[in-house]
Amino acid sequence: MSAAPSQDAAQEKSEVKGYFETTGFDRWNRIYSESDDVNRVQRNIRIGHQKTVDNVLAWLREDGDVANRSFCDAGCGVGSLSLPLAELGAASIAASDLSEAMVA
Repeated sequence: MSAAPSQDAAQEKSEVKGYFETTGFDRWNRIYSESDDVNRVQRNIRIGHQKTVDNVLAWLREDGDVANRSFCDAGCGVGSLSLPLAELGAASIAASDLSEAMVA
């Protein structure tokens, strides 16, 4: 049996969630979108993130067995990995994110 989270941990989780519902959401939403309203760092994050997603999807296509696999996408954000996995016919996908705004 595990101990209940400390009040400090609960407070920290609340602060992180609050950030990703407001400021963090606005920043990451710009990165994930096609908007030109990004700075150089955000553009580089966007490019790197997309390369990572593309690499994962390429590996899975090479293996050719996506339909018989289940995936967990923790911190799924706007679904930039989960949605293509669904399009490839994944057997099941469990996707979650602390930010309700990201998955809305």
